[in-house]
Amino acid sequence: MSKDQQVKEVVEAVALAVLQLGVRAVTSNKMSLEFAFNHAWRRWGCTRLFPSIKGHDPGNQFWIGVGRSERRRGAFAAWETGAWAQPYVKIASWTAEEALRAHASEEISYEDWMELGRLFVEYFKPEEVDYV
Repeated sequence: MSKDQQVKEVVEAVALAVLQLGVRAVTSNKMSLEFAFNHAWRRWGCTRLFPSIKGHDPGNQFWIGVGRSERRRGAFAAWETGAWAQPYVKIASWTAEEALRAHASEEISYEDWMELGRLFVEYFKPEEVDYV
């Protein structure tokens, strides 16, 4: 996969996992979003499968990917950004769980993606997360 494809896959999966965790939105503050992703990425066990998402600030790549996600075709999920970053399923008839299970693979399971989502959400301050 190209760097862009790797970022796309991760951005989609995090959106779906966040929805599965009952989160409607997280702050769209660039630093908070990047730090939350960096926190999750350093602790997640599957990062080796995404060699292009690296460096001292992989959160910046994630933040850029979130911004581009609404324009992507063929994606399971995207993020709407404004005052909040709101993940959503792009296939109207699917749930977040159905989409994340379809997004999962032999290498990266549904549970793996959920773990990345949990690690991402746990970094935010309570006022930076809007639960359903």
